Amino acid sequence: MRNYTAIDILSAREERVDFQNTLLEKYKLPLLCLRVNYPGAIKNNEISRDISNILIREIENKFHTQIVYKYYKSTAEGPILILIIDNIAEEIKKHSIYVEENHLLGRCADIDVYNVDGTGISRTSLGYKPRKCFICEDMAQNCVRSRRHSIEEVINYIEERYRKFNNINI
Repeated sequence: MRNYTAIDILSAREERVDFQNTLLEKYKLPLLCLRVNYPGAIKNNEISRDISNILIREIENKFHTQIVYKYYKSTAEGPILILIIDNIAEEIKKHSIYVEENHLLGRCADIDVYNVDGTGISRTSLGYKPRKCFICEDMAQNCVRSRRHSIEEVINYIEERYRKFNNINI
């Protein structure tokens, strides 16, 4: 586990976005990006990688025959999955929302879907409510912006979900 700086994380994010744009231009198909919501400077750790791998299987099980390109890498942002999927972006997003809302570990990750032109498909554009904070149930973006919850609170929530998932799946 490496302790990254904020600059490392921002740089990794910029590289990922540039790479995503390159893939969108090359394949001209929707793109899915999965990232674990692990806070702090050590985003790339055993738990975040395991959560990522578990959720990757969920996504791949649904779209396995439609995946045109797969990229997985551990970066300063944590583990990153990028898929190019030969399907309608809105259908991909609907399944992503299903995973985020119904899988025990789904709330621990962001699954973003981009249309062929690079436009992100939002939950609200499909008639879904914005994501709720997994700690207090307010809108997640309010809690993130105001830093309402400590890093420790968020890590404890993620680790508790992870332990619960592993206890169920023994």
